[in-house]
Amino acid sequence: MISAYRRALLQALDIICLLLALVVTNLTTIEGGLYVFTDYTGASIFTIFFYMLFFYIIDAYKVGFEDFKETIGRLLVACVLGIVSSATTSYAFDHWRFDRTTLFVLFSLSFFFCFAWRWFYNRNAEKLTHPLRILLVGVDRAGKVRQLLAEGLPKAKIIGYVGEPGQDEAAGPCLGAPFDALDIARTHHATMILLLPDAPIDDDIAHDLLTAKLSGSMVVDIRSFYEHVVKRLPLTQITEEWLLLTEGFSLNTRGSLRRLKRAVDVICSLILLIPATPIMLLTAVIIRLESPGPVIYKQDRVGLHEKEFTVYKFRSMRADAEKNGAVWAKANDNRVTAFGRFIRKVRIDELPQIWNILKGDMSFIGPRPERMAFVTKLKESIPYYSLRHTVKPGLTGWAQVCYPYGANEEDARHKLEYDLYYIKNMSLLLDIHIIFRTIGVVLFPKGAR
Repeated sequence: MISAYRRALLQALDIICLLLALVVTNLTTIEGGLYVFTDYTGASIFTIFFYMLFFYIIDAYKVGFEDFKETIGRLLVACVLGIVSSATTSYAFDHWRFDRTTLFVLFSLSFFFCFAWRWFYNRNAEKLTHPLRILLVGVDRAGKVRQLLAEGLPKAKIIGYVGEPGQDEAAGPCLGAPFDALDIARTHHATMILLLPDAPIDDDIAHDLLTAKLSGSMVVDIRSFYEHVVKRLPLTQITEEWLLLTEGFSLNTRGSLRRLKRAVDVICSLILLIPATPIMLLTAVIIRLESPGPVIYKQDRVGLHEKEFTVYKFRSMRADAEKNGAVWAKANDNRVTAFGRFIRKVRIDELPQIWNILKGDMSFIGPRPERMAFVTKLKESIPYYSLRHTVKPGLTGWAQVCYPYGANEEDARHKLEYDLYYIKNMSLLLDIHIIFRTIGVVLFPKGAR
């Protein structure tokens, strides 16, 4: 998971690279007496804006967290979209547009410079990053904490805990008493003090930790830490009391936010219908020609307050795919047709759900609607699963863009953690972020089944 601070630094590197590419382009292709930042102001601004926009949408900052070939692919796609968009936009201004040679040189230099720092970063990631050294206060469910850190921050290291000795091997060695936590943290060069649910904190210890926090030290609660770093709520750590007292979950208590979200859904659905209509017509024709059966697939799904509604999708499986009952989708599912596999990867099969959004059954952004057969089973085995039905299901959502398509109960548990994060932190800014991430997922489809 990429922290906001790290992402900001990497974005600053890209801006520097783009500025450098503009300067070198100015020296090599633009005739004397003209300057990119004064005589081609619009083209320069559009170049930086659109490149950075597509770097963000494509999520070109996963360097070090994925195969480097995929990083190169993301970068190339973002640069192509950036140069095409900036050139198209600046074409409306006679004195601000670059000629073809300048555009080609600018594209080549931008890609080269942005590629260069990513290559260097990938080669030297171990030297450039400083993993967290974490001191635990408390030991309750330390094994789960270690597992959560391994998933979200694999380079973080638990150096030990303060408390009673011999409590839990997963928490590491006991380094001393809780009232010595600050001294122990300094002695062992801990970069974070992490408070677990059973942290033995009295008034004096709380005063010392608060003083340290206000002085700039990282003193955080495990639930809040995991929420802000990994962007999901850990089911093994949260309680009903914490859910009750924590901030967030405001959609159902703020009528204005609920009405605004509905208005945005309707407006965006009507706008999306314009480009989507020809795509849907072509998709319908191909489905009809490829295999027998209905073009539109109807299925009952669970929506707001666990009320069932009929969802509409383009059929991507054989007509007899569920003759033996409902089953989880799986990788390389032989029930999926050839064209169905394609429309699933680029999410075209979801486009008929625009009608569900206009009807009010769904929202653009929200948890994925599941079938009642699965919901009934998952409610029995996964705590807080019903909370995902306190908001409308979505065409896309935080869980959908952060986690592959669920294929079993464990996947459902992970996706619920992302859904709870979304429900807790719901806002228009988060919705916009999810839309951009969705575009990136469509361009780089992973996990679609």
